Amino acid sequence: MIVLETGLRISRQSVQSLKARRSSAAGLALFYALVLIIFSVLSPRFRTEDNYKNLLIGYSHIGILAIGMSFPILLAGIDLSVGSIIGVVGMTVFDLSLISHVSGIVAILAALTLGAALGALNGFLVVKLNLSPFIVTLAAMATWRGTTYAISGRQLYRDLSVAPITDKLLLWIDGSFGPIPRAFVYMVVIGLAAYWVLAHTKLGRDFYSVGGNERAAYLAGINVTRIKILAYAISGFCAGVVALILSSRLSTSPEDLGTGIELSAIAAAVVGGVSLLGGVGGTLGPILGAFLIGTAYIGMQLENVTTYAQPVVGGVILVGAVGYDRYRQMREQRDLVRERVRRRPVGETIHTAPGVAS
Repeated sequence: MIVLETGLRISRQSVQSLKARRSSAAGLALFYALVLIIFSVLSPRFRTEDNYKNLLIGYSHIGILAIGMSFPILLAGIDLSVGSIIGVVGMTVFDLSLISHVSGIVAILAALTLGAALGALNGFLVVKLNLSPFIVTLAAMATWRGTTYAISGRQLYRDLSVAPITDKLLLWIDGSFGPIPRAFVYMVVIGLAAYWVLAHTKLGRDFYSVGGNERAAYLAGINVTRIKILAYAISGFCAGVVALILSSRLSTSPEDLGTGIELSAIAAAVVGGVSLLGGVGGTLGPILGAFLIGTAYIGMQLENVTTYAQPVVGGVILVGAVGYDRYRQMREQRDLVRERVRRRPVGETIHTAPGVAS
């Protein structure tokens, strides 16, 4: 009986999560359209074809990273290590290509496998050692950045200090299909795949269930360990994809590749409606969040806003998104309490969460 009631509760939570992420994505899309219109009116240079192409090139990889970041955040976790994973994966591709002289396809497969493996390791440590995701991924951020310098081909072989990647397949990765950047195509494909998994499969329902109520999900028979490890593996895989894109774009992989990029990914995911408390979010929102932040930055540059003010605006956007997320959570809790009060039998006591008025 308990398991049945738990399963019904999880099903209701999944439906509520689906409605919440659709509503959030629709509202964000309208807001983004408004931002585009404002900057297009303010700056003639903003509404040029070249500027839109630069926007797609410059922020599609942030969108990919934000999609991956959404999975740990859906479980009320976080992944601070994605920037360093990009660095170590990019350096691995550089070393394999210029030192080991492996083929491009082998380097690509190695990069994607390494990214997913490092992400899965984060998830394993979070689950098996019962450690905070913040602590685990913060330690991983430092570890993999140090590893990037340790395995740097430039440090090992000085003659490679100015040597570019020459493999044609690796250089092909960041080109374009006509006027459409390939990075944007990759983002769309990954976004659609992630959307299908979350919206139309049992695995997707399990993600929302674990994020919404881990204990209830466990009682309902969901393999919580597998879900958590898989979430971080997806985040690492997306970091591997971004490492390939950036290495191809630069024709090399500097030791600081990906430094600080995790903040942009987290901001894009949160702005896109993925709740830091877990259980709410999707894939369209983080993509829109990435381009919203990118549009704001590019628009400010074209309007000659000082570069010192741009990070401030980014911080304000992130704080506003987190604040709105918290407000939405409290409102949903308040509505739930009111509904329970309306349906409760006479004499039953209703217990509310701290800070939620009944």
